[in-house]
Amino acid sequence: MRCEGKFVFPVFASFLILTAFAGVSSAKTIYVPDNYLTIQSAVNAASPGDTIIVRDGLYNEHVIVNKQLTIKSERGYANCVVNGEGSDVFALYADGIRIEGFTITGGRHGIFINSNNNSIFNNNISSNNEDGIYIPSSNNNIISNNIISNNEYGIFLWYSNNNCISNNIISNNNNGTYIYHSNNNSISNNNILNNYKPYHYGIYAGIYLEYSNRTNILNNNISNNYNPPYYYGIYGIFLWYSNKTSISNNDISDNEYGIFLWYSNNNCILNNNISDNGYGINGWGWDIPAGYSNENSISYNNISNNAFGILIYGSDNIISNNNISSNYYGGVGISGSNNIISNNIICSNCYEISNDCAAVGISGSNNIISNNIICSNKWEGLAYAIFLYDSNNNSILNNNILNNDYGIYFDYSNNNIILNNNISNNDYDGIRLDDSDNNSISKNNISSNNWYGGIRLDDSNDNIIYLNNFINNTNNVYSYNSTNIWNSTEQITYTYRGSEFTNYMGNYWDDYAGYDANGDGIGDTPYSIDSDKDDYPLIEPFEHYFVPTPTPTPAQIFDTGRPENPYPSISGKFIGTIKTNKKVIATKLYTYACEGTGGHTEHALIRNETWCAEAKWDGYKEDWMNISFNRTVVLMPHETYNITIVTGSYPQIHHTHSLKTENGWINCTEFIDANGKKYEDWIPAIMLWS
Repeated sequence: MRCEGKFVFPVFASFLILTAFAGVSSAKTIYVPDNYLTIQSAVNAASPGDTIIVRDGLYNEHVIVNKQLTIKSERGYANCVVNGEGSDVFALYADGIRIEGFTITGGRHGIFINSNNNSIFNNNISSNNEDGIYIPSSNNNIISNNIISNNEYGIFLWYSNNNCISNNIISNNNNGTYIYHSNNNSISNNNILNNYKPYHYGIYAGIYLEYSNRTNILNNNISNNYNPPYYYGIYGIFLWYSNKTSISNNDISDNEYGIFLWYSNNNCILNNNISDNGYGINGWGWDIPAGYSNENSISYNNISNNAFGILIYGSDNIISNNNISSNYYGGVGISGSNNIISNNIICSNCYEISNDCAAVGISGSNNIISNNIICSNKWEGLAYAIFLYDSNNNSILNNNILNNDYGIYFDYSNNNIILNNNISNNDYDGIRLDDSDNNSISKNNISSNNWYGGIRLDDSNDNIIYLNNFINNTNNVYSYNSTNIWNSTEQITYTYRGSEFTNYMGNYWDDYAGYDANGDGIGDTPYSIDSDKDDYPLIEPFEHYFVPTPTPTPAQIFDTGRPENPYPSISGKFIGTIKTNKKVIATKLYTYACEGTGGHTEHALIRNETWCAEAKWDGYKEDWMNISFNRTVVLMPHETYNITIVTGSYPQIHHTHSLKTENGWINCTEFIDANGKKYEDWIPAIMLWS
């Protein structure tokens, strides 16, 4: 805080400061055993603020500290040992105590803290303590640069908040750090290694959080926490009914489970290396039932060389921008609804096993799989890039699905969307549907797939399959006991070779041998599909047909609609906010153009305090009124997001400060037009959609 003007120093303030200096100058230094033979006798004789220095030696005593003191060894812990002989070695009952430089052993608790604002530095707390450090109902303590090993619990926090645990070696304990009903603690820059209980069944962890919220776990090495020969029950990090935890920049490796989530919500797992574990991130395990965990964010992690990459049981989780590769049994498994898997690299999973597995496996509804690279997932069994079992109303959008055993496989899964994917060079089928009905498959590039080829349908009916490219597959299509719709269900107005037409639209088949007499881009004779047929086959790949109006997926959209009067209109920069009343999921922004103009958005930005999504225009190329974001945009209900839109030419404009739509509000902060004139009531007409 800055203060302005003159400051008059009061007389009574001078007196207080002089008194404080007098108190500091009276603090003394006491030596053990020079002045007192034992540490406890020195503590009893000391006054608050004194320092007790303990010379080398073995001290068999239980030290109770009930005043603010500094107690430290003369030359460090190597030659200064305090043995509690079954009692608490140090018991702290006053605030502001510092314990430094001891080997602390043989106690019920190495250090018992029942006070606040204490500092524990540079100690070796090891061997035969029940708890290395036990902190019940105590806050704002610092535990730093200690070795804490060979205890039942390394550090145990019980109803204690705002403590800092940093730069320690916490190893060979049965539990490394156990935090119970404690909030806002920080665990950073520690080595947490080899914590397990040999030959015992139970839940043990490097870091164990139980009913504890807002913990910050940062920059730790959490490794080799396992239990030979019983490989179950040991966790790098275990969250049990613990929310809003931040787990970032940690190396979590060689544990039985890297991170386990049990009924834990709103946690952020960011930028970690999670490798060589039994399971990388798990929400349901073999040793305990699944715990439903929601609204977690798992982003920018390297998750590799685990038995399984990510298994989540829950809803509204976001898995984005991760490298999920070389995991033995699969990449991502989701059981639940409204989860998002986006912008990940999910490659080279499913190896060294003979059973079937999936790079992305879904059992649930209303999930989004978008903008991922899913490649080279294959082995002796059958590896699926994306596998849906008994899963409905999911959306698979804008993915590159390359060089897997299977591309996309649906089993007993209905009413799903497969849109705008590149599905190529897979050893078996590009898309396979078994007993799966009423799915929509459109605008996919399906090429160079083997075995049955591009798309295979077994006992699957009433699927709508249109505006796809089938190119260079072993067989473009195989259909058994299935009747499906191979064209749009409504006529579409489109532009082909400079002319506008309205017709039903089917798919492009590279082996279609028909003609197009009237030049509308639609073949004159059907394309035969076993007992089925495409009545409106495309003469050229679908990208040669410009369809200006998007058809949104079932994912919730945000649409301003067209204004009744879009004029006046001019290009400019719009700055405003969006607040939705429903969850909105979008990968694109569509701009409504004034009739006869090239109105469009050149650049768009949507952000909040934790993320930013950007989209840029690529010129007047086919679908030029849509621009794609560099990440999936997820707008949560009743939260405010900032939006910036830079328009070109003449977009349609809503002339109002605030616009209510079906799914929420968009508000104008300012619109600066191309001539520099400012408005507070211009909102471009747009739609956010997938």
